[in-house]
Amino acid sequence: MSLAAVYEIINQAKAAELKTQNYAKWLRQQLDSLHRVIELNGSQPVEDLIHFVIDYIELAPRLVECVAYCAAASRTEKLFAPFVEKTIHYFAHPSVLVLRHTGLDCLLIMAYQSHRLVEEVYENNRSLRNSPICDLQATQANLLAHHLIGEPFANELDQATHLTVRQMVSLPDFYHLDLSPFLAKTNTKRWRPLNEDWLNLLDKHHIRMSFQPRC
Repeated sequence: MSLAAVYEIINQAKAAELKTQNYAKWLRQQLDSLHRVIELNGSQPVEDLIHFVIDYIELAPRLVECVAYCAAASRTEKLFAPFVEKTIHYFAHPSVLVLRHTGLDCLLIMAYQSHRLVEEVYENNRSLRNSPICDLQATQANLLAHHLIGEPFANELDQATHLTVRQMVSLPDFYHLDLSPFLAKTNTKRWRPLNEDWLNLLDKHHIRMSFQPRC
């Protein structure tokens, strides 16, 4: 499956949601039971959440496109190709457990798998840890998606991601690889909007993750 096909799947799900409002209805039912660290500061919390979910989903193929392009430009294609293939595989061949979900709910799970795999790859390399993808705001977006997917399923996805990374790279050797040429390509003008979208994803939708104890 190509990235164009992934975008088409996303567009079809968005169109279906526009007609049915199924995911929006589900989100409205969850507002009172959201984790206490999630603060919805906008006047339309359901709309903010669903727009966050859509943007989060759409960022997945954009991120894959960035990784593939920058790997080619930095001559690290062989290293990153398995991860690019795996992230596309999440959309092309979802597991039976994922297929139990439908619409945006299903795509959120696929996107979460994709984002978490990239996050794990970056976290497990010394030079890549300096990327905006590993910024606190970006990792909090994954945390919010984790909460929306729900436990224990999201925890199972995390465990599968850990295993996948360890099957694809040799740790701790991978940690010490100098991938700064690849990272430099991701920070160019072409990909700056992607980095900014990651960093502003929560603020854009009036969402805050607060880890301070509440009285």
